[in-house]
Amino acid sequence: MKLIKPILAFIFFLSFSIQLSAETWNEPWQKEIIKKAEYFVLGKVIKNGENGVEIEILKSFGNSKIESKNILISGFSMLRMTSSSGHGIHLDFDPNQTFYLFLVKNKDGNYDIPTPTSGFALLDEKNTVTATYRHSYHQALIPQDAYEKTYSAIWDYYKTGKYDQKIVLDFINENIDKAPAGFEENEISTFFLQHAALETAYLLDISIDFKRIQKFFVSDNFHSRVSTLQLLANSKDAFTKAFLLEFIKNAEMPNFEKVIAIKSLWNIGDIDYQKKLIALENSVSDEETGFGGNIMDPRIGTYFPTPKGAIQDLKNKK
Repeated sequence: MKLIKPILAFIFFLSFSIQLSAETWNEPWQKEIIKKAEYFVLGKVIKNGENGVEIEILKSFGNSKIESKNILISGFSMLRMTSSSGHGIHLDFDPNQTFYLFLVKNKDGNYDIPTPTSGFALLDEKNTVTATYRHSYHQALIPQDAYEKTYSAIWDYYKTGKYDQKIVLDFINENIDKAPAGFEENEISTFFLQHAALETAYLLDISIDFKRIQKFFVSDNFHSRVSTLQLLANSKDAFTKAFLLEFIKNAEMPNFEKVIAIKSLWNIGDIDYQKKLIALENSVSDEETGFGGNIMDPRIGTYFPTPKGAIQDLKNKK
């Protein structure tokens, strides 16, 4: 257990070694990154220079291919600064590192990733991927084959509307049918796979019966509870809607999880329940919450609303 805690501190509250003074930004969620990306590739870093990072393309996914063998990542497509010292920002990539990358082509003919801390997943020498399914604050160590299996499907779904359902459903079912895993050394690998399974189901708009995933919600694992609440957005049944509403109304529930539940209930799309949420605007907490982590982390500028703020945001978008 002594070894696992430092590992989790790195994985789930990742603190990047980018040289910054006061540069902070609002980090996007992974779903938004996938939707806006034009290319999904596996690439190897050739060099990191003044003009950007030169990448050798090893593999492209989906129908959109990058024809050039080598490309230059020279900017950021979704960088929303919240403070700046004027010192500039660069990617902390080292030569010979290998990454999965979500890219868009920029006006100079080069490529951008979303931010200096998102839109990439490191593949290490043991064929393990530091994977993001939800947000870069919440990452997991996933075997390369599982990462490509899930992300090939996710990418195809967002770009074509189709994907290999059998392969992905087999992966999801295999992992969520197991008992919820924790952070102990003999459970952590299973936990990471369960995290990937629940988040993949959410990203693919797969609805899973609440009885099958209830065990994750009642566990003492924050990440599994968040994944479950998020996944419930894909359900349309009366029980799920009533359950989410009662969860939101319960003053003892944590604010971070309430915000996820608010978004899920709203996104189900039931107008009556959206009205019920709006009616709760002045009774839910307005206490600030967030991802936590290191205050020196540049992602400290990431916006995460209070429960009241979440309802106001959704109401204003209506």
